[in-house]
Amino acid sequence: QAVVDAADAAAAGAPAADGVGLLTTAGRDEWTAMRAALEASPTSAASLSEIDGALFMVNLDDAAPEGVHDTCLSMLMGNGTDRWFDKSFQLVVTANGKAALNFEHAWGDGVSVLRYCDEVHAAAADLPVVGDAELSALRSTAVPAAEAPEELSFEVPPEVAAGIQRQRAAFDATVGGVDLCTVMTDAISSPVLKTRKVSPDGAMQMAFQLAHVRLKGYNASTYESASTSAFKHGRTETIRSATPESAAFAAAFCDANASREAKEGALRAAVKNHSRITKEALMGEGMDRHLFALRALAAADGTTPKFFESEAYATLSKIILSTSTLSSPALESGGFGPVNADCYGIGYRINDEGAGAQVMTYDRDSRGFAEHLAGAMADMRAVLDGGEADTPIQTAYDTKDSS
Repeated sequence: QAVVDAADAAAAGAPAADGVGLLTTAGRDEWTAMRAALEASPTSAASLSEIDGALFMVNLDDAAPEGVHDTCLSMLMGNGTDRWFDKSFQLVVTANGKAALNFEHAWGDGVSVLRYCDEVHAAAADLPVVGDAELSALRSTAVPAAEAPEELSFEVPPEVAAGIQRQRAAFDATVGGVDLCTVMTDAISSPVLKTRKVSPDGAMQMAFQLAHVRLKGYNASTYESASTSAFKHGRTETIRSATPESAAFAAAFCDANASREAKEGALRAAVKNHSRITKEALMGEGMDRHLFALRALAAADGTTPKFFESEAYATLSKIILSTSTLSSPALESGGFGPVNADCYGIGYRINDEGAGAQVMTYDRDSRGFAEHLAGAMADMRAVLDGGEADTPIQTAYDTKDSS
């Protein structure tokens, strides 16, 4: 409360803060140069040292987003000045009581952050509920002077002020190009698929493949994250969900003359193969990290094998569908941005109630992909059920232009 009160007082009596946090959205070289200029001031250097030494950030946002779409964008980006993207993670709390983690990917992966979310959620659920009377008493309690928060100040030289303005424009341009659509459907769910002896994750990945083929007309290089944390220092391996089997599955479901039996056979074969390559990736037997190591070793020797200059490797390396599962009872939603201008960033989940995804692109028709994704899941359910789904399917979308 003391932080909020101090911020309100500052806003009433002075112009907005300089927005140093925007510099953390810059390319690393530019931010390094701007940081060096800031550190020429002992005041700024001390503030940066305090920030660097913190375990994480707590962001108290003025925003009060409603709906999954607006909440997700708010949590991911804020307004640029209210984030410090260099930190391991930021605990963002909005004015209307929503909370999320925004985490920086270099230090760790989703499995680590998801465990943190799950354990904090479980601990919070065990706490006693605080009633209105207790809240009023807490709010009326004066903060002891020894515990009062201390504002961190920055002395911003002209070249850094100019850098902040450049990043303001770059940040706004990037945010302006982001297209997000979330979709939730009960066409498939974990119980539905397990009853029909189909892997839930494999089914979701095949739905992505079919959605992209229907939207764009071709199979796309796909990344699915697999955790190798079972190994010491393990991080991730890539599950390459686009396979000959997935291509055959998509072709069958796009063929008006294909029988239901042919479609089901192609679906089951593709999912079975996906389960196989998933197990290989989890056990350290994938190919991407191996190829990366070979390329790095070659570069260290000043050589570049022709394979790494081939069109095939270039196609493999440009990810069009970047996917990662985010299923947890502690989370309402979650996702990440696209990794290039042509990419679809897809954070997805499948649980007992249904399946959903957060589709984010740079103006690549996220809503269109989401609609094809929901259609793909409905068609897969119908095929597995013998022609028609056994219950009516409910699907909901949340985009900038929908409630």
